[in-house]
Amino acid sequence: MAQSSDLDGSQINLQYPYSSELDGGAQVSQKEEPVADKTVLLSLHEVTPAYETDVVTTCDWLKELGIDSATILVTPLYGMKFSNNFDRHDLFAEYLKSLGLELSLGGYSYTSKSGSPDEFKSLAQDKMVSRIRAAISLFEKGLNRRPVGFVPPIWQAPLRLVDAVRLTGLNYCAIENRLFSIPDGRTMFTSAHLVSRGTKDLNIMDLLVEIEIGGPLQIAIHPFDHNNRRVVDLLIDLRDRLGYRFAGYADYIQRYHCQPF
Repeated sequence: MAQSSDLDGSQINLQYPYSSELDGGAQVSQKEEPVADKTVLLSLHEVTPAYETDVVTTCDWLKELGIDSATILVTPLYGMKFSNNFDRHDLFAEYLKSLGLELSLGGYSYTSKSGSPDEFKSLAQDKMVSRIRAAISLFEKGLNRRPVGFVPPIWQAPLRLVDAVRLTGLNYCAIENRLFSIPDGRTMFTSAHLVSRGTKDLNIMDLLVEIEIGGPLQIAIHPFDHNNRRVVDLLIDLRDRLGYRFAGYADYIQRYHCQPF
């Protein structure tokens, strides 16, 4: 997939700012629309050298399942540990690029001052912009390319993060059930989202109704999920019994909305 490197904040006209909070009266796009039925926006998150072996194993079984479109969400300074910086792990960086999948940012460090993963929850917008720019810099240094989009850890952040992403020149942002395409100001939404943290107690009950009626989903798998039969069985059931299609974020936006990045 082609990686965009010629977008910056001055070139993008976001038609509806999100600098206000949703619960404080932020504007919602008039272009908001559902993601296509029977679509899974699929990603692998918490991609870090700390989990290199598990990332490789999980990518291998995704390939075995015949899934050829997904987003790899790289966390460039996982746990705020310099040992997890990608410029110290050249072979792993080359492996990720060799997959032919979209490479985007999944946060900066996946940790806040309190130790929780929602690192953008309490940040002012200027701090968000600074952190995303720092993440882009580490990503470019370690992977020698620019990330396509940005997803905050565990898909949680204030809506002002969308403006912060716009100002850094990236192409999309996903928060909870919404996917924001920056260049054309389009907002898409899924009926439900599931973020695995790599544990055996993954709860899929909230997905079941939407799955049976073919509603669009976001599913974020974890590097440890190659050991989780529930996740493997879920993806197989979605593909074989229910006829779902899998797509990474950028692939979906480009395929269904003809928005080149």
